[in-house]
Amino acid sequence: DKDYIWKVYTDHNLIKQYLTDQHYQLIDNLDQADIIFTKKQILDFRHETLQNLLINQFPFENVLTNKELLALTARRWKSLYGSSSTIIENDPYIKSHGSPPWLPITFNLTHELPQFGAYFQYCEDHQIDNTWIVKPITLTRSLDISITNLFDMIIRLPESSSKIVCKYVSNPVLLKIPEIQDNGVKFDIRYILLLRSIRPLKLYVHKIFWLRFANKSFSMKELDDHETHFTVMDYRVNTHIRQIDCETFITMFNEQHGETWSSIEQRIFEMFREIFHCATIEEPPFGIGSCLSSRALYAADLILELKHNNKIQPKLLEINFAPDCQHACTSYPTFYNQVFNVLFRDLIDDEDIVDISS
Repeated sequence: DKDYIWKVYTDHNLIKQYLTDQHYQLIDNLDQADIIFTKKQILDFRHETLQNLLINQFPFENVLTNKELLALTARRWKSLYGSSSTIIENDPYIKSHGSPPWLPITFNLTHELPQFGAYFQYCEDHQIDNTWIVKPITLTRSLDISITNLFDMIIRLPESSSKIVCKYVSNPVLLKIPEIQDNGVKFDIRYILLLRSIRPLKLYVHKIFWLRFANKSFSMKELDDHETHFTVMDYRVNTHIRQIDCETFITMFNEQHGETWSSIEQRIFEMFREIFHCATIEEPPFGIGSCLSSRALYAADLILELKHNNKIQPKLLEINFAPDCQHACTSYPTFYNQVFNVLFRDLIDDEDIVDISS
């Protein structure tokens, strides 16, 4: 029924503020809800429990949202795409593990320390840049992250908490900013992904992305300079936050780089489709589970790397559950109306929403 008014229970303050479409009614009683959109983890996905209720989570979606499991999931890429891919990587790690070209080489420092040590030595022997970024498996907002090219330091960092180590993108695509001299600043990009079902895969991307910028010109000389190498400034006191909307960015990008943004965008969307294929090819607990009640919103963070042939390669950094969508809501007040209409009413008539299922 196109005129049906859906009762929505949520603990997201932004949804309470920006979900204004007349087809949705916000309620405080969870037992009366048609839709539950919550930050809390849902554990029971049985039909007997959910019945006709719609929820914003899929069973075992942590194969994407957990940094360690994301890297393991992506290693299925070779079996799915390796034989048909035109990308040839003369790298022993990629050949043996099936690591895709769109994910930085990643090791778990608890379970794969010997393999990391061997690969670190391989890079040393072949004079390959050996700079790595060490991340906690669970924390967000750039907390407890280190960038280093020192093996002794890397192997000590997991003593505080479980860590993964990823090849640092030492040659990122930069954006020249008028008020900053030299070669430009590092940036990353966040897209919103909307998942309606697993079988068949129904995956959509919101074309309106947002950007985060470093505050200093990029250089590999000082790896501990936060404002050179990190882009998340929202949670730091007295730190400048540079904001450029995506339309302005696209114009600047097309003026400064040899490839047009439209070609990069297609590469990014292909990357999203491939990681979701990797995440759904296996049954739970190794893959995302199918559930008729499930819908989901994820934020995918990525960076662009300039390869030796001057081709730009998107690199997936992480996929986030329950992301902070403040920037999207501030710039586009109808954002959550669009999201809910795609996820819960199956309305894909907005030009900002692109079907990337196949």
